[in-house]
Amino acid sequence: MCLNRIPLYILIFFVLTNGSFSQNRIGTGEVKEIYEQYCLSCHAADLKGGLGNSLLDRSTWKMIGPDLDFIDYVLEGQVELGMPAYKGVLTRAQVRSLEVYIEEKRAMDDALPAPVANEGTYESGGYRFKLETVVEGLEIPWSVAFLPSGGLLITERDTTDLHLYQDGKLHPRVEGIPDVWNKGQGGLMEVALHPDYEQNAWIYLAYSGRSPENTEGKEVGMTKIVRGRIVDHIWTDQELIFETPTEMHSPSGAHFGTRLVFQDDYLFFGIGDRGNMNSAQDLSLPNGKIHRIFDDGRIPEDNPFAEKPDAYPTIWTLGNRNPQGLDAHPVSGELWETEHGPRGGDELNLIEPGLNYGWPVISYGMNYNGKPITDKTEAPGMEQPEWQWTPSIAVCGIDFYEGDRFPEWKNDLFVGGLASQELWRIQIENGEVASKEIILKDEGRVRDVANGPDGYLYVVLNKPDKVARLVPAE
Repeated sequence: MCLNRIPLYILIFFVLTNGSFSQNRIGTGEVKEIYEQYCLSCHAADLKGGLGNSLLDRSTWKMIGPDLDFIDYVLEGQVELGMPAYKGVLTRAQVRSLEVYIEEKRAMDDALPAPVANEGTYESGGYRFKLETVVEGLEIPWSVAFLPSGGLLITERDTTDLHLYQDGKLHPRVEGIPDVWNKGQGGLMEVALHPDYEQNAWIYLAYSGRSPENTEGKEVGMTKIVRGRIVDHIWTDQELIFETPTEMHSPSGAHFGTRLVFQDDYLFFGIGDRGNMNSAQDLSLPNGKIHRIFDDGRIPEDNPFAEKPDAYPTIWTLGNRNPQGLDAHPVSGELWETEHGPRGGDELNLIEPGLNYGWPVISYGMNYNGKPITDKTEAPGMEQPEWQWTPSIAVCGIDFYEGDRFPEWKNDLFVGGLASQELWRIQIENGEVASKEIILKDEGRVRDVANGPDGYLYVVLNKPDKVARLVPAE
């Protein structure tokens, strides 16, 4: 199949619905054409060198370092070493896309080892464990919440159903939940219990909400949060927690963000840029931001931009492309976020109030079609990720492990990858990534990760669509 002949609307559909699109496009697009035209004759089709050095072996990049970056080296050249200058031929952004292209290829060669199950048993992270299916018969499950009764609440994104799993049985959908706009990456996404659920019974839902008004004849919508209670399998007592004005809604089906984190009396959540990348830098818009409100929907007066004229008052941070994971460290209370990048440049960020995380001014990725987004990976006043994945693994849900079934994993961060079908274990020390490893591979697209009250680590999987848990092997 020739991607160049696929109609644009189909390409857009792939981008919106298939998290593996980024990985599937490695070695394709405009950047490949640039490489073949200007680099292949010296560095070979596999980038392993010929007349010139291997581009995959960092030890051969002797001219590139603190005093000379890749972009300047390519543009200025080094004729005496056989490296022509490309200033006036290629733009800085095009050279940056070449660097991402090389990083993609290099990462494929240098990928972390992935565990392989031996008769259903994995050996990784210092433990032997099995993946045990808990709930089957689902359709694109997105998140889970554990009830004190021992049951599970499960959201399905596309069917927009909220299910109760109790006593080994998946019950029919909870009736009366709000109208959900099933559009692209949107649908019924996050479900979470209030920290004092046993006293107040509040259940929170985050989803793509459809506006009652059309814009230029098109349906529009935006991320929305409500809370309610479930009585006799019926959603009731609904209260609106967060909603943006209709004029800020979009017809796009991209980048709704979400994930909910309670801390003290506050609720943190993310909204993606909604497919309009520049909005992530616009303080008047909620797009591409992490937000903070009170758990009843009130807006804190001490939010970092609350006194700035025209700034959206719930903004906590800006420059966040599409927050797909959010969790607080169980000891330090630090807020951590995983951010779904474009083609390359998935990010793990330590979230601090008022900071700018750079999208789209800085990025470690490029467009899906191989065209550059920016030539900058850093800029004054913009934060660096604590870790970034190139190629993109299509990061999604995260959770810090707090159970006792795997004591050595206590307080480690677990990160799910959709496209890569991986579960990562990341050790964090003093606000920095200390080590990382892949502990699960090719069991499905890891949509979410969650601590179970039984001490097991649960994963929400797509393709196959189910909820499973990691169980120590005998």
